[in-house]
Amino acid sequence: MVKQAYLQILIIWVILMNNLIIVDTREKGHKKILEYFDKVGQDYIVSKLDAGDYMVFKQFKTIIDKKDGLLELSHNLCNTLEHERLKREIQRARDLGCEDFIFLIQDNKIKTAEDIKSWSSPHTKVRGETLLKIMNTMKERYGVRFMIVPKKDIGKTIISLLGGNKW
Repeated sequence: MVKQAYLQILIIWVILMNNLIIVDTREKGHKKILEYFDKVGQDYIVSKLDAGDYMVFKQFKTIIDKKDGLLELSHNLCNTLEHERLKREIQRARDLGCEDFIFLIQDNKIKTAEDIKSWSSPHTKVRGETLLKIMNTMKERYGVRFMIVPKKDIGKTIISLLGGNKW
């Protein structure tokens, strides 16, 4: 009887942990995302991650690094120090067993590669055409993906990419 109860608790724990999303403590602007997780019943904890901003507990197959638009992405990819930091982060993710490292960019205006190409900002000298070339190089060299999602869909997309909320 005790063994059966222990086994049932263990099974429930494994199911819960397989759907548990971990959110990095250093992730900025995640309040609305966590509110969405709460709204749809997605379990999560906030804890330090070695790579990325979102992943499933003890599963390193997919890691998501969220960016608050092309301006943040351009700063990360076009600044030498930040670029090197990102390369180290991707390598740490690979060392953990990550097969799918995704840069998830929240942006309401950008939808296509052509939109990226024509992008500009008064806050950087980097132009969209240059940024797109660097993104393509990162995809080729490091096997990462870039996804652009409207801000309102970011929480839903994170859950979908990580395979969470499987109830």
